[in-house]
Amino acid sequence: MYILASNSPRRKKLLEDAGVPFKVVVPDVDETVLEKMKPEKIVMMLAKKKAQAVFDQYSDDIIIAADTIVVKDGEVLGKPKDEADAYRMLKLLDNDMHEVYTGVCILNSQKEVVFFTMSEVWMKNYNDLQIYEYIKTGEPMDKAGSYAIQGLGEQFVDHYSGDFFTIVGLPLKSLLQELKRFEEAE
Repeated sequence: MYILASNSPRRKKLLEDAGVPFKVVVPDVDETVLEKMKPEKIVMMLAKKKAQAVFDQYSDDIIIAADTIVVKDGEVLGKPKDEADAYRMLKLLDNDMHEVYTGVCILNSQKEVVFFTMSEVWMKNYNDLQIYEYIKTGEPMDKAGSYAIQGLGEQFVDHYSGDFFTIVGLPLKSLLQELKRFEEAE
């Protein structure tokens, strides 16, 4: 049985759409990170931390966990603390490029696989009114970088390179390849 160690409705929907049978268990972990870590290390460490938190209760299953961050000029942008923080992040991303990193951990009692993917996103030029209207929808409040490319936040995105699902929060193609290898090795 697969366990998705995540509270993200986006990750849940992606796995459902891919036809992967799973159940959701929300991990209880502290997501505080040391500022000096490289982005890829952060997302892999947090994904592993989430997987291990759930593995303690479900050691007979295969745990899948992920973590996503947005990085702009070296600054890690996680989920906003409040509306002012969401505004600050969206202003920072305005009319420029940033990276989105998603780390994934697949874990069972025999082994673990931890990897990351990165995509680049170029944002349009937008104004304060557009930002405030978007924040009023509530969508940015639980998203790394304060926007959802697959939701209303799409209006701010000019284009991207890399895997779209990395930006959404679960690099599906890479995950499915790793799950296949994971199962073949058993």
